[in-house]
Amino acid sequence: MGVIEAIKKGFGVTAKGMSLVAVLFVFNLLGNLATLPFAPTPGSAVTAQATLPLLAISLVFILISIFIQGGSLGLVRDIIKEGSMKLSALMQYGTKYYVRLFILGLIILLFVAVVALLAALTIGLTAPLNSAVVSGTAIVAVLAITIALALYFFIPFILSPYAIVCDELSPIEALKKGIAVGRNPFSRVFTLLLLVVLLVLIALGVGFLIGLLVGLVSVVIPTGAAKMLMLVVSSIVNSYLGVVATAAFMAYYLAKKDSPAKAASSI
Repeated sequence: MGVIEAIKKGFGVTAKGMSLVAVLFVFNLLGNLATLPFAPTPGSAVTAQATLPLLAISLVFILISIFIQGGSLGLVRDIIKEGSMKLSALMQYGTKYYVRLFILGLIILLFVAVVALLAALTIGLTAPLNSAVVSGTAIVAVLAITIALALYFFIPFILSPYAIVCDELSPIEALKKGIAVGRNPFSRVFTLLLLVVLLVLIALGVGFLIGLLVGLVSVVIPTGAAKMLMLVVSSIVNSYLGVVATAAFMAYYLAKKDSPAKAASSI
């Protein structure tokens, strides 16, 4: 499957799963509303007392989001393989894949933390040398290594959750399978990720224009109503594009998972 075909498939699957988009919209909107009272205002001092509730609520929603992710992946898989989905299966899939997706997230987070720690230590060791050239060289080298690791490991990691749901694998097996599929050919997954990011940037541009319109409208409606309108719009966009991206990667993974070593030439 080509990258463009995967993106088209993503939009097609999303059209069949608008009820899932609606569920994600409610979840995203509730998350935004829950954190809104604790979000720091511009120019205000950031204190531990103010940030602790925000961190606590964010952590709760992150844990819930893993459940939502498992349910979404299962439903999107059903649409692609069977042509339809049952929204009632969201709870079943979310529960079934929760622990494995949670462990997978911890493994990836640990890997990122180790890389970041090594990068910080490497840069820190050059500080006592009092040499701008040496420090600059070390920073450039660390950045280059970090980018290389991101390209070689982090991007193929994107497919690992799909391996859990589509192949019923353990977190470690899913990591191996996701990396194997993601690297053959790596250019495909990288291009697919870039197109998804491009869609997000376009959505952000649309959101910016809507924000300008809301700003104009805010002169005649209360500020609170204007903020609520922006939250609703951003939640709609994020929910829709979230399903599009999930479906695009799912379609690609399903097409490639049984022949990860077969590299196609066209995009």
